[in-house]
Amino acid sequence: MSGSHSQPPTRPRSLEARIQDHLPELPSSERKLAELILDFPGELAAYNATELAKLAGVSKAAASRLFKRLGFRNFEQARRLVRDIKQWGSPIYLHEREQDSPPVPSERQAFLDDHVGALTRTFDQLADHDITDVLEHIVGARRLWLVGYRNSHFMAAYARWQFIQFRSQVHLLPFPGETLGEHVSEFASDDLLIAIGMRRRVPELERVMQAARERDMPVLYLTDSLAGDTPLATWSLPCDISSDFLFHSYVGPVGVLHYLSVQALRLAGKAGRQRLEDIEIAHERMHDFEP
Repeated sequence: MSGSHSQPPTRPRSLEARIQDHLPELPSSERKLAELILDFPGELAAYNATELAKLAGVSKAAASRLFKRLGFRNFEQARRLVRDIKQWGSPIYLHEREQDSPPVPSERQAFLDDHVGALTRTFDQLADHDITDVLEHIVGARRLWLVGYRNSHFMAAYARWQFIQFRSQVHLLPFPGETLGEHVSEFASDDLLIAIGMRRRVPELERVMQAARERDMPVLYLTDSLAGDTPLATWSLPCDISSDFLFHSYVGPVGVLHYLSVQALRLAGKAGRQRLEDIEIAHERMHDFEP
């Protein structure tokens, strides 16, 4: 990253957004093809122009006119865009025609196998020396800061809830209704930022990581396996979130966070156990739970 004020690259407009802009004005043949694409835009990557036109019951010339009207040089450029968006993780592009059916209770075992596979592939990628360093910082850092957006936010919240069981000064960002500047200004080199960024990431995540590195603060980055390394991370823990079903599977990253919390508690030793005991006593005094 060249600097804290650099702008992220602009993503090209999606196929369905372009179609919606032109849909009211389309001739009948082009509209027929456009509506077919809108139902399952991700399937465009699986066809060539002739096959797609045949599927919609229109001529290849009508298909060519549609894609040029949508701002593409040709069909192949549109297909490349769809492949890129599928890689980015848009659910509507991952949804396939065969999945558009009533619930199938018999798929429960397939779901279980799918999740076990993702968890196994995630743990197979973990490097022991990285985990050792990470655990020492989770226990020894003056403060832990956790940040995540969209689906990554609930994982950051889960991690905070685990870590506060055995240590103090664990903070979740962003606070509801607040901006980040007030908290980022407190970042220090003896703190630790845990950034969680599964697809689809937002630009704010990288800006928080950049702010941490500018203050010589180490960064633990949990991300999906396809994201690749980033120079902003001190340690990167790739997690497999792929699934044979619609939507990503997050059993991998949640499993890693559970594993880190269990091992960090062991590393914290007596101090961690004492905090657990103090919390349980406080629960009793506050009557936090039903009898």
